[in-house]
Amino acid sequence: MIGTGWRRRLASLFFVLAASVLAAEAPRGLRDSRLLSFAVSDFRDSGGKRWIRMSCEYEGHYKESVDDLVATLWDFPRSPRVFSRIEAVRVRSDADGAAVTEQKSAVRVLGLAFVSNLVFSNRVSRDGPGDATVSFEMIETDGSCLSAKGCWTFEDDPGPDGGATLARYSIESCVAPRFPGQEAVMRIFGAAEIGRLMRELGAAVARKGDRG
Repeated sequence: MIGTGWRRRLASLFFVLAASVLAAEAPRGLRDSRLLSFAVSDFRDSGGKRWIRMSCEYEGHYKESVDDLVATLWDFPRSPRVFSRIEAVRVRSDADGAAVTEQKSAVRVLGLAFVSNLVFSNRVSRDGPGDATVSFEMIETDGSCLSAKGCWTFEDDPGPDGGATLARYSIESCVAPRFPGQEAVMRIFGAAEIGRLMRELGAAVARKGDRG
C-alpha cells in the first residue's frame, strides 16, 4: 500500500517527467522515429528476489552517416555530454573494436533518484561498408541491475529524400525496485526515455557537424 505522502510525490514525479519529455531537445539529425516494441514486467530471479524487467526497440532515420553515428557512440568520455542520463564514464580498455567502460547513470527527480554504477563490455562490428553494429552488455553491477544488454544497428538507407542512415536501438534490462510505483513510472515513461536517447544522439552528431 502506498501512503499519502508517496502518492503526492509520485503525482509530482509524473508531472515533472511528462514536462521533461515534452521539453526534450528538438530532433536535430533524427529525421523520423517509431516505437517497435515495449514491455515492462515483474521478474523474480532464481533466489526469488524481485526485479523490474524492461525491453524496448526503436527505429529511426538519421541524416548523418553510419561512420559519424558510430564515432559519436564510441567516444565514451564524451557520453555525458551526449546523453542526459549518463553522468560519468571511465574507459578501462579500448582496442580492436572492443571496450570495457565504467558508467554512472542516474534519473534524479523531486528528491527521488535511481543511480547505477555498472561496467559494460562494448563491441563494434562491420559486416560491410554501409552498416555497423554497436553492442553493449553489463558485466559488473553495483546491485542496481541484474542484467542489461542491447545494441545499435546502422545501415545506409538513402531513400527518396537523399542520404540517410536507418538505425535500430534495442535494450533489455532488469533493474531493482527502489521506490513505490517505480514499475508504473517505467511503464508510462520508459518508451519516451528511449525515444529521448535517440534524439540526443542525433542532436550530438548534428552539433559535431556544425563545428566541422
